[in-house]
Amino acid sequence: MTTSAFAAPSLSTTDLVRFLLARIDDDAAEVKKYNRAVAAGRATAPAMCSAERIRAEAEAKRQVIGTLQQQLVLRDQPFEKAIRHQAVYMLRALATPYADHPAYRKEWALSAPL
Repeated sequence: MTTSAFAAPSLSTTDLVRFLLARIDDDAAEVKKYNRAVAAGRATAPAMCSAERIRAEAEAKRQVIGTLQQQLVLRDQPFEKAIRHQAVYMLRALATPYADHPAYRKEWALSAPL
């Protein structure tokens, strides 16, 4: 690969990003469902958690994932390989809470080789 070419993220990394964004969407949908139940009087809102905070956390995760995606397509300079590896590691760390999800892949575990 020439130094003017961009390194494309691997298919596994692209799948990992899609997986993460889908889980964030799932979490946001659960919050909406719960809020409707609270509004209808079928549930009570816990004091320790607010829908606004969960929405803000979901948006923050989307921003982090977007930034990490940008780091994955850095030019293929030798010093950038470490940055890309760290970006992949951080994406894997974000996926850790979803390790019991059926679509989670063992290759995304923090202990798996990069």
